[in-house]
Formats: sequence, C-alpha cells, structure tokens
Amino acid sequence: MHTAPLRAELTTARAAYEAALGQMPPWVQGAMKVRNWVVGRFGLRTPTMGKGMADLPIVSETPEAYELGLIDRHLTFTLETIRERGTARLITRIWFNHWTGWVYLAVVLIPHKIIVKLSLRRLA
Repeated sequence: MHTAPLRAELTTARAAYEAALGQMPPWVQGAMKVRNWVVGRFGLRTPTMGKGMADLPIVSETPEAYELGLIDRHLTFTLETIRERGTARLITRIWFNHWTGWVYLAVVLIPHKIIVKLSLRRLA
C-alpha cells in the first residue's frame, strides 16, 4: 500500500488513479513492451495498456474507491485507489493461481513498487 497527498481538483478515486497511472513515462512504456514480449512467450495475457494502466478491466467504482484488475493463468491482481481526507492510497492485491505467479512476482515486484511510488508523486 502506498499513500500520497491529493490535489483538491482530483475529486474522485478514478480521477486520482488516472492522474497517477493513466499516463506512463516512456521508460515504463518500454519496460512494459519488454514484459509483454517475454510473458507472451509463456502464454500469459498481455493486455493493451496504451500509455498507462487505465485500460485494465474495472472491478468496482465509487467516488471514493476505484479498482481495476486482471485474471490470468499465473495470478490474479487488482489495483485499488482509495480517496479519503486529502490523500490517495493505492493498494495492490495479488492471488496466486499457479506456482509461476510466485516467479513472476519475484521479477516484477521491485519495478512495480518504484513505478507506483513515482506515479503517486503526480497527485500532489
């Protein structure tokens, strides 16, 4: 879970999510292309994410909480943005569907944390 201060004009959790993760820097876009190429060879889903992660399927949405996610062979994950008291929290939840999910997470966990922390800076 990561928390960041939130600009007043970001009045919904969806607006906060899109401000933080809707537009990825070029280096992240490049890393995602490499990731999609590698995992595609193993039969894992490689969703089209445009320039950000806003293209993931919506799990639930209220003004205070916005959750997207994806079910795949190796794992299921959701990203939830919660807006409250002038802050936004981004929570990543992971369920493992196969032992390869553990391997995948070991490879992507550190880059994921870096990307989320840098992305949340856009909310202040």
